[in-house]
Formats: sequence, C-alpha cells, structure tokens
Amino acid sequence: MNNFDPKKTRHVVLVENEPLMRDLLARAIESAGFRVTTAANAADAKRALISVDPDAFVLDIELGPGPNGFDFAEVVMKKSPSTGIVFLTNLPDPRFGGKAQNVVKKNQAYLRKSEIYSGEELVLALEAVLRDQVTKEYRHDLVSNDSISSLSARQIQTLQLVSEGRTNTQIAKVRGISVRAVESMLSRIFGILEIDPNSSNPRVEASSRFHQLRSQIE
Repeated sequence: MNNFDPKKTRHVVLVENEPLMRDLLARAIESAGFRVTTAANAADAKRALISVDPDAFVLDIELGPGPNGFDFAEVVMKKSPSTGIVFLTNLPDPRFGGKAQNVVKKNQAYLRKSEIYSGEELVLALEAVLRDQVTKEYRHDLVSNDSISSLSARQIQTLQLVSEGRTNTQIAKVRGISVRAVESMLSRIFGILEIDPNSSNPRVEASSRFHQLRSQIE
C-alpha cells in the first residue's frame, strides 16, 4: 500500500510479516490521516526508508528469517535518527528477543499486541512518538505483573536452556560459566518465580512457566 494523497503529509512505514495483520493496521493508520507504506520484512523496510523518507516506522520485532525489528531499528537510528519508531510485538520486553532492556530508547514506543484493543491506541502512540511525548502508557516493556518478566536477560537465557532439557553441565558449557554458577543462578530464578527449590521437581515447574509464556508470545 502506497497511495499518495496530498492531504496526508505524514508518512508511516508499517513493517509486519503477517499479511492480515499488516492490512488491518495499515487501514487503521491511514484512516487517521497518515500516508502508509507497508513492508513484510527488514529488506522491504530498508528500501522504504530510502525511497519514501518516512516520519515514523511501526515495527514488528519477529519478522521471520533475516534481521528482526530491533536490528532494523538500529539501521534507522543511524541513517535517520529523527525518524519515530513504534515497536508493536508479542514479546513482553526486549530481553525475550535477545536484547538488553535499554534497546528501546526513551523517545520510542513499545506496544504489546495483546495489550492494545483498537487501531486508535496505535495511532495515539504514533502521535506521541512524533511529538516526542512518549510516556509509560506507550512503554509496555516497562510495565509487567508477571514475575518472569523480572528475570534478567542472562536468567531468561538460562531458563530457556532448562526448558530445552539441558543439564547444569550442558548449560555451563553453552554459557561459558561453571556448574556452580549455573546452580546459583537457578536458585535465584526459582526465588524470583516463587518456586520451592525443595519441591518434587522445581526445574519442571520453571520450564512449564517458561513454555506458558512462549505459547502466549507465539
């Protein structure tokens, strides 16, 4: 979609790999008075960055094979730092995409798809980004009631390895740390998740929590 309308002076590139979702979001943004160009992946988005010089991007993070939304956002910030960015994703926060929490800058928005209920909310986030008035209302990565979201990126990686059935020795090898360090980290993880380490199998319970979260994301 790339329909020119002289009345629509602000241009948004929507990057979403799911066709139906892409079409619905594009219509919502366009109906709010924006010009919209759509892209299915980072390669398409990069071409749009060069060809249309957009005011803002709405970026899904999980874009299939190739660069993800975080990777592409870094390209945008280097080439056109004044371009607004709204991340729109299933990921609770950047750590679940293998990034540090601070990868989302203070003038960018981060919306969970499960937490928005209309196109109007996305448009309001776009407006906030374009006016450099982003508040916590548009930073879902900073707000969570789930204890699993309190885990650090390293703890999340370790929990994922546990959920894959890796032993402590295998985890230590993958992460390049000692077995004792793995045991210590697991103890902290169980504490954060309020899992009794003396229960029948705390690893199974922790894995179950992780798989439940991943199923919500996917």
